[in-house]
Amino acid sequence: MKLLFALVCLAILNTGCLKHEIHQGNVIDPDSIWIIQEGDTRFAIESELGVPAIVDPAHPERALFIEDVRDEKTDEKYTRGVEVTYDKAWRATSIRRFGFE
Repeated sequence: MKLLFALVCLAILNTGCLKHEIHQGNVIDPDSIWIIQEGDTRFAIESELGVPAIVDPAHPERALFIEDVRDEKTDEKYTRGVEVTYDKAWRATSIRRFGFE
């Protein structure tokens, strides 16, 4: 009984030592950023990338899909994302991808 209790306590303590990744922003699939094209509707782009992380009320025609990423090999942090500009009909007029090199 004492051995079982000790093993349970050890298992509980060990789970607190695990490193959990905290994700900030959108989760962007690198393959999906190349699917969206200029001329696509806002609905089609948000269906592929999700809800934008940043929509500026002063510039509602611009949407930013941003993701903070940590490289598992070097432990280096960097930001990558997609900036989409829409026209009055909510069709993409420009798409800028950054951090996916």
